[in-house]
Amino acid sequence: ACLFVLTLACPALAASPPGRSESIPRTPVIDGEWWRVSHSPRLPEIDSGPGEVVDHCFFKAANGKWQLWTQIRGTAIGRLFYRWEGGAKFEKRDWTPKGICWRADRKNGESWQTGDQEFVHAPHVLVENGRFLLYYGGGPSSNAEHCQVNLATSDNGIDFTRFRDSNGASRIFIGPGWARDPMVLKVGGLYFNYYCADEKGTGAICLRTSTQAAGAPWSEYEVVSQGGILGTHRSAQQCPFVVYLDGYFYLFKMAGSHEYRTAVYRSKNPRSFGDNDDQLATVLKSSASEIIHADNRFYISSLIPGYKGVQVARLRWDPSPGQRAASTPP
Repeated sequence: ACLFVLTLACPALAASPPGRSESIPRTPVIDGEWWRVSHSPRLPEIDSGPGEVVDHCFFKAANGKWQLWTQIRGTAIGRLFYRWEGGAKFEKRDWTPKGICWRADRKNGESWQTGDQEFVHAPHVLVENGRFLLYYGGGPSSNAEHCQVNLATSDNGIDFTRFRDSNGASRIFIGPGWARDPMVLKVGGLYFNYYCADEKGTGAICLRTSTQAAGAPWSEYEVVSQGGILGTHRSAQQCPFVVYLDGYFYLFKMAGSHEYRTAVYRSKNPRSFGDNDDQLATVLKSSASEIIHADNRFYISSLIPGYKGVQVARLRWDPSPGQRAASTPP
């Protein structure tokens, strides 16, 4: 899963929650029809037919064009990232395929002992002060019990260079369990890295924080959401994405990718989205969703059924019952 340009481009998703006298609880609603932005491409570079398009992220590169990075699984070499390019405006159908853009690098400790199958998972790009930071799952780590979250950086949003710690590894932290799907939001002076993992044998949305967007150290993990309507298995707690709007934080999390169920939780505390479903705002029919703010509108993404690509639709934020509608964002 991914945040990138959102923390900078939209006051509603600002790095520091704006000071305001009122908080307006809202409910996100898919507004209109979906349209396709990418399909499942053929992969002649690795002599492979189309794989399955799954986790993905959107951001605008330094060239002024929107970028879509998708994870593709089930290829001849395992999992990889593929890049698509849109235009200066977000609402454009069938973006241009640009090819494979990222593969696992075992020299940097990624995809540890996975045989002939490479593993990278769920790209997410944060854009800050002209710098692009790519967070992603690097698969199994040298600690056999835990997977890792990794980092790379770029000055243009096209060409990325891996972060390397003192041991030459690109990871910024590991675990617990099957750690993956990072998404980063700046809250005050801290960077909040939300991701999914296994906590005591149960799927969970976890959080680590840091005063630095790049590198380390990151705090010990804490659980911010677990269980509820989506279930407790690790595959039922995936793809976290957090939005700040009008005094509330909204956590989007997905069940199994084939189920097309995204539960949305509303909280004033970015470290806690309640026990089970006590802060549930709604459930959307979408999968592996990202929230994008572009051209003064909100959008939501979803997988195309059959893992055949990525589609997007407009997203509106309706005031919850009893709230004023006057300040509803587009």
